[in-house]
Amino acid sequence: MFKNIRYINDVGYQILEHIAKTNPGLFFERNKLRERLEETADIMSESPYTNKSINLETSLEPLNQISEDGPITDADNAPIIRQALSGVSSADAADGLLWTSINCFALSHYIPIRWGKTILKHDDLKNTRFVKRHWLWPGIAGRTWNASARLWWLAELANRASKYSKMQERSLLEVMGNNVGLYHQLTSRTYLAANPQVVAAIYDVAIDGHGYIFKKSYANQLMKGLNLRAGSISFDFFDYDELYKIVESCLPPKEQGAIE
Repeated sequence: MFKNIRYINDVGYQILEHIAKTNPGLFFERNKLRERLEETADIMSESPYTNKSINLETSLEPLNQISEDGPITDADNAPIIRQALSGVSSADAADGLLWTSINCFALSHYIPIRWGKTILKHDDLKNTRFVKRHWLWPGIAGRTWNASARLWWLAELANRASKYSKMQERSLLEVMGNNVGLYHQLTSRTYLAANPQVVAAIYDVAIDGHGYIFKKSYANQLMKGLNLRAGSISFDFFDYDELYKIVESCLPPKEQGAIE
């Protein structure tokens, strides 16, 4: 066991939301953020934490030491967080309080570097938007934008899909992480993302000469087509080879997709 992270509760989250609106710069300094959180909770005569903690099996500090921004680092960083949280299940991962706790108390240096952001003077609106998206839990988009959640889910989905994909897990992880247009469209369709054979088929079709679907506009059309097909019969009844053919049949015409 490496260390524990305090697990915030609903009161703690509400306080963090208020801080994001009124003083978002505190999120860039985790010690000051923790102090403000606990001071505010004390004034309210409430505890900002649950009676449980988040147990890390390995350190998350390597994430805070990255020096390069953008998705190119995600393939290296995703396994770090999945290994550190080896006891976390998919059900646990649905809890935004888990990821908010990790972001606020363990990843305050990682997040600004990963997205190439610093606190902007005289622009609290943009600072608040940035904090809410990457530190807090932006609802259904949490798996896409929340800093720690997106890394865990990236590693988790690649691990599951690699059991069926033509690619090895590391290669699949790199393809998924480096092509956010397709990844974001996929993870926003919970039913499709939950089936590892579907995920494997989508990415295998992409690398088999259909790389244009990595672009957001094409990926969106593909997901709409797959959702429509899935509405008539569950994809759970098909094996990988059949799903590969279904994905191929749902490919949007290249000339109809708008280039980003």
